[in-house]
Amino acid sequence: MFTANYRRIYFNHLKKCGGSTINGWLDSLTFDGRAVDEAAWRGISVAETPSEYTGLPPGMAVRPLGRALFHWNDVVHRHRPLRMCAPANTFCFTVLRKPVQRLVSQVLDWYRLSEVDTRNSPANIRACVEDSRRLSLRDFLLEHGRHGGRLFLDNYLTRALAAGRVGGAIANVTEPAKLAEIALQSLESDYDLIGLTEELKLSRNALCATVGLPPARPIPTINAASPGLRPSMDLDEARDVLESLTRVDHVIYDRARQLFDRRHRQAAEAYDTAAFETHHASRLLAEARGHFHAGATRYSVRDPLIGAGFHGRDGTGTPSCAVWSGPETRMTLYIPTPSDMALSLLVWIRGYADRRQRDQIRVRVDGRPADHTFEAAPNHHDLLTVEARSNGDFVRLDIDIDETLCSGELGLDGYDSRLRGISFDSYGWRPTL
Repeated sequence: MFTANYRRIYFNHLKKCGGSTINGWLDSLTFDGRAVDEAAWRGISVAETPSEYTGLPPGMAVRPLGRALFHWNDVVHRHRPLRMCAPANTFCFTVLRKPVQRLVSQVLDWYRLSEVDTRNSPANIRACVEDSRRLSLRDFLLEHGRHGGRLFLDNYLTRALAAGRVGGAIANVTEPAKLAEIALQSLESDYDLIGLTEELKLSRNALCATVGLPPARPIPTINAASPGLRPSMDLDEARDVLESLTRVDHVIYDRARQLFDRRHRQAAEAYDTAAFETHHASRLLAEARGHFHAGATRYSVRDPLIGAGFHGRDGTGTPSCAVWSGPETRMTLYIPTPSDMALSLLVWIRGYADRRQRDQIRVRVDGRPADHTFEAAPNHHDLLTVEARSNGDFVRLDIDIDETLCSGELGLDGYDSRLRGISFDSYGWRPTL
């Protein structure tokens, strides 16, 4: 469900480059169940790369299953290099991070894992996890940087990009400079967008401008590793090893930054709500299909969610699937409507992070303040109702609250660290008689 020349999105998720934050947002743009199903990959390696790189057994070729994947899903995001399997009408992108910061984040990521987390991992990864806890950063990198952890630590960005073109051959290359030209060619030709972790919102907005989605707003940060988690994280002591393990990656990253500035920065900075509503909204929302329920046209959050201000779906693949607003205090929904009709806009609310948020709700329709009421609805806390009149074939519904909140107590069962506001499972409209 995309506009412009693209019917699918492929995101090559390079490790520790902000990809986990992007993935949940991407999944909200397609139907629940149309994102990659992990069960489809069990026991099958879809990349001709060694098991320590993919985390899966080697032995099967990439092409047949990789190509089929893009006919099962509208959005594909994997650590595996599948760019060459994508059909011609797929928007392909990846995101790179400053090399030293990425490498340190990888070590921190291993540090936070437990034995249970790595029980089924290859022996070399288990060794990296164990040693991340007992060795200084410098000693850790000397021990693993060019040995068991090489594919993750020794100029990883270069290797990961080159793997999209030469597959498992990267495992046999001990000198990453030999892969530099292949990685640079991949940057130049293989992706519609090369984003930057340091410019993540702007990178997402470049995607939105190209594909025809609402402009990017803040999304929840997921799987971020903090240096405060690990003792002996002495960067100065490890500086020489860090530089050695990222020397080619610096060349690759600098080129990626140049390409982003030249190809995408201006459009990303200019793209806004007015541009989306003028050029893309009608085409995008024309593909949405609601269903009839108690006199209303109702859209489910299990369908593509067009708007902003959401966390990823809770209860994915189940009848109880719902979405929380957050982390910012404004939630925006684009709702397809008949033009020039008096109607009631509806949001079926499951609950609130805190009861007091119910009294904080303020509503705007197409940018103008509007009154709202609450109705009773079976199996829901509230049915938010807003009287409005559609001027075109969609309306923009903004719901503001004063605060988004986490819940529970840190370290105890039931704690939810997400900044949340309203939980809802559907929205829509009914004609005003």
